[in-house]
Amino acid sequence: MPYGKPALFTGLTIIMIAFNLRIAAVAIGPVLPQLQSELGMSTSVAGVLTSLPTLCFALFGFFAPPAASRFGLHRVIGAALVLNIGGQALRILSDSTLGFLAGTTVALAGIGLINVLMPPLVKRHFPRRVGVMTALYTTSQALATMIAGLLTAPLAISMGGWQGPFWVWAGAAAVALVPVTWLVAGSRDRPVRAVKGSQVVRLRDVARTKLGWVLLVFFGMQSAQSYAQFGWLPSIYQSVGFTATQSGQFLTVLNAVVLPVTFLVPVWTQRLGRPWGIVIAMSVLGMLGYAGLIHDPAVLPWLWPMFLALGSGSFSMIMTLLGMRTRTPSGMASLSSFAQSGGYVLAMAGPLLVGVLHDATGTWLVPLLMQLLLFVPLAVSGVIVCRSGLLEDELGLPAEA
Repeated sequence: MPYGKPALFTGLTIIMIAFNLRIAAVAIGPVLPQLQSELGMSTSVAGVLTSLPTLCFALFGFFAPPAASRFGLHRVIGAALVLNIGGQALRILSDSTLGFLAGTTVALAGIGLINVLMPPLVKRHFPRRVGVMTALYTTSQALATMIAGLLTAPLAISMGGWQGPFWVWAGAAAVALVPVTWLVAGSRDRPVRAVKGSQVVRLRDVARTKLGWVLLVFFGMQSAQSYAQFGWLPSIYQSVGFTATQSGQFLTVLNAVVLPVTFLVPVWTQRLGRPWGIVIAMSVLGMLGYAGLIHDPAVLPWLWPMFLALGSGSFSMIMTLLGMRTRTPSGMASLSSFAQSGGYVLAMAGPLLVGVLHDATGTWLVPLLMQLLLFVPLAVSGVIVCRSGLLEDELGLPAEA
């Protein structure tokens, strides 16, 4: 095992890191109406808040490869986790919209760095088990998302406010910092993009490839779907009479069904090699979910989140394809940064436009139609990525450095 760390310990550490990569963002949705009321936040500003994850992941994800190259992969991940914990504490202690936004930005900045470095971290420690480890860590991420969606609203009620559950989630990140510190202390960090004898692929190289841009669109459309659902699905259900706790439970249904999808899709992706049929099937199911919400969220209310969940396996597929469509460590790091950071820039329009369009029209019809139609470019770009070759081959790099 690299750096003398047992495989089991390293694997568990990766899973614990992944557990904290969405909670800071997802916990907002179930208590968003309370946040708006307590902090005096308008719906448009709430739209900005729900778009903040994509903005931070885009901006700070671009810094991940050069930071890892200079300071080392493990050190940057450790520092980013500290940043996440500090940002969560800052927003809890704030009593204003501006302070809450600032703390959330700091917390999400740490996640933005880790997002990009997780696929290279997995490939470095588990080069022959990328599919399995990707399935495990993305499932951990999905499990945390489900738990945050299920428990945030009830904990806020029982603990006398949204601050209580937010402290719980900050504590979960602090627990993960213990094994991460051990991993950092015992590692001999090397640059991700400048390992001796390896080919060097930079962001500007990825920008010259069709694979890079199509993967960017694929990731962007997937993220636009996910963060709009995390941020606004509880509000959609509350608008037709469901309570905050009930609405959080519908988000939990989505996240619960996502769990097996998240675990199985990476395995199927690695086995099939070109899983374009899965992309089409997931897109059709996601469209059916939005069609049900457009018709009436109160009719079969548990069914539509299930369809949306079945359409949400693209994230774990993309994380797997990052390893399958690259040959070199620098190629994987740069493709991950380009696709995720650029994709998050593209995805910012999703949750932001949902809030703006709802304010402008007074209904959820137009925002939901927009989300439904976003599955079209998602499906097209996903099929192209699934049928693509290696990044290094498209760049004309030789098979061996």
